[in-house]
Amino acid sequence: MPLLALGFALGSCNDDDDTYGVQGEGTPAQLTSQSIAEGAVVPAETTELTLTYDVPVAVNQLVTPTINGTAVDSWGYVTDEDGNTDRKTLKATFSLRVGQSYTINVPERCVTAIGSRAFCQELNINFSTASPTFDKSKVATALTNSNATAEAKSVYTKLLNLYGEKQLSGAMGEVAWATGYCDLINSTYGKYPAIVGFDFIHLPYSPANWIDYGDITPVQKIYNAGSIPAITWHWLVPTSQPGEFTVWEGEQVMPADWSGFVMMTDDAAMTVWKQVSIGTVITVAMKDCAAGAQGSFKNGSTWSGFAPAWEYFDISGDSFSMTVTSDNVDDIRANGVIVSGHDYTATSVTVTIPGGNDLSYDTTAFHAANVPVAGTYENTVAEADVAKVAGYLKLLQDAGIPVLWRPFHEAAGDYTWGAWFWWGYDGVEATKALWTWLYDKLTNEYGLNNLIWVWTMQTTNAGSIADASQLQAAYPGDQYVDIVGADLYESALSNQSDRFLLINQAISGSKIIALSECGNLLDPDAAYENSALWSFFMGWYELDNGTPTIGASGWNTTGEWGTVLNNPLVLSQGEF
Repeated sequence: MPLLALGFALGSCNDDDDTYGVQGEGTPAQLTSQSIAEGAVVPAETTELTLTYDVPVAVNQLVTPTINGTAVDSWGYVTDEDGNTDRKTLKATFSLRVGQSYTINVPERCVTAIGSRAFCQELNINFSTASPTFDKSKVATALTNSNATAEAKSVYTKLLNLYGEKQLSGAMGEVAWATGYCDLINSTYGKYPAIVGFDFIHLPYSPANWIDYGDITPVQKIYNAGSIPAITWHWLVPTSQPGEFTVWEGEQVMPADWSGFVMMTDDAAMTVWKQVSIGTVITVAMKDCAAGAQGSFKNGSTWSGFAPAWEYFDISGDSFSMTVTSDNVDDIRANGVIVSGHDYTATSVTVTIPGGNDLSYDTTAFHAANVPVAGTYENTVAEADVAKVAGYLKLLQDAGIPVLWRPFHEAAGDYTWGAWFWWGYDGVEATKALWTWLYDKLTNEYGLNNLIWVWTMQTTNAGSIADASQLQAAYPGDQYVDIVGADLYESALSNQSDRFLLINQAISGSKIIALSECGNLLDPDAAYENSALWSFFMGWYELDNGTPTIGASGWNTTGEWGTVLNNPLVLSQGEF
């Protein structure tokens, strides 16, 4: 919001006047409260200072408060959720680091009472942020699964022994079941990642000539060479539920002059149209069909035919239909359908959806809350998928290979802006129930004891750092989680210790914390200095027209991989 400009000449200050204002030109506003007290110790997550005055104030747009000599990120009036401005309260925003000392300076010619030419005195607030509270003794010493394999226990013990002192390097091998990206890192910088990431994203299509999770050779190879496999699951599910739905029912006469129509664009109809997939059949039941009658399927927004063949066509009998194709599926989902024509009476419009034709991990049609509920469509689909994925994980267990297992990643999304995967769309309670359901299925029903369960904890709220309470509310619980990770896409070699310490606070230091996914690599030295060294990191892969590359996505463009891999704090394959 624009601030009030000071449209008057500035006079000289009277050093003998304790109002610290311009001589004879009114009384300055008095500060009545401040959100950070002099000498306070505040959490590093603190992002703002508010100053409240006894009267409405204006600010000099030419003078900006500073924090440790640098201009604050923003400065202005406080505005509430309804857009109302509080002219008595000003807010400065900034970012802090753990264990640091700060001085916020509000210069003498910065704030004045509205209607007065007397400026408030210069204000200095000295404070510090809390020192790191990392305590390795609180971390769980064993896996949650008491029947864990010897190999899984061994990996966890190594991670625990190194935690806080060394960091394991890691990278996605490639999109699913290959190691091209890690191979490129090794050939470029001479070190192979200690942890190699895989993904069950193509589960519905395996086995095929281009993807076969039953061939565990890529995983076996890196494990034998001394790296730890980590498997993420971008779980693809159907974007529509099979079945027949009635979108409209009644009697609509279609006169010879084409003036009759059935418009199906209301909220109820759109809930069906949004589910249609290629192969869906739209059927119009009718009566009183005269000779020469014609039907028409039109775009619910533009009134044009979905294709010339559907603009108008001859009809007879008691129904006519259209099959959804790749040419019109998006238009139908977005705009709905209008049925028109002449010389017949429409009595109903039904939609028959085959289901399963379109798969996605970003769909609102597949409800996470229904997955654990026996008898639901979602439960039927999920049970089959879990049985399939369990078979592939069992091959790894039989080969003596432990897995850092990371399903349902980034479930909470941003706590204000929302989730971006189906397993998060129904809210944190549904996701927690989903997590415990899968944990029970794979551990107790399928006997998979080679899994080290990695929960991804989201740390953002409206784009800024979240509160520990939000992370806690979304957490399934210590009894179902072995390692807690964060997925961060920040500037190269930045210090994200605040995020680490936020997670540590949320789980009371009970678990190993890892950087489970990142684009740019972070600064291990800064993390170590702040007692916030991630157990391992997992750099996300980059492809250029299908070929593994470094820098194609704008990450790590100036040799950051080499810098980090050669840091003494970081261990790669063969170094642990």
